[in-house]
Amino acid sequence: MSRFRFSLRSWVKRQDGAVTVEFVVIIPFLLTLFFASVDAGITMLRQVMLDRAVDLAVREVRLGRVPSDGSVTMAQLICDRTILFSDCPNNIAVEMQPIDTTNFAGLTDPIRCVDRELAITPAVAFNPGSGGSAQELMLIRTCVAADPLIRFTGFLTAMPINPEGQYVVASRGIFVNEPD
Repeated sequence: MSRFRFSLRSWVKRQDGAVTVEFVVIIPFLLTLFFASVDAGITMLRQVMLDRAVDLAVREVRLGRVPSDGSVTMAQLICDRTILFSDCPNNIAVEMQPIDTTNFAGLTDPIRCVDRELAITPAVAFNPGSGGSAQELMLIRTCVAADPLIRFTGFLTAMPINPEGQYVVASRGIFVNEPD
């Protein structure tokens, strides 16, 4: 019996594998932190690229370089200028409307996004204005649903996530619509 106690006591006091236990405890946390920062970086890059694509598309519209026959949509103009969104034409919702400068109504309405799970594209206003009034102020809102690299990252960084678990990347802009 004393031999059993001695071997049990020596087994408890052994230091073999102590580093392995620390490694097993710490490495998941470090990997989660690393991949979360990569995912947050990719999402921020998507946000910047969407903002730039919307700015470039609005510039094309303002300069009159878009055919007026309706063959090119605003979503196509935006999707042609960004590369980090998979299946962009089916995952983007673009809303454009004139702003009433007397009361600035409609600026606080939430942005509506595409629901990829139900394959529903929201009915959004796309009213480029009457064109009759000079210096008409226009609001453009764009929303794209994008898959995250890691689903846990959005909770860590407080990114907007829709019910299907995709990041909601939204862009807002205001420009002046100048009639021909």
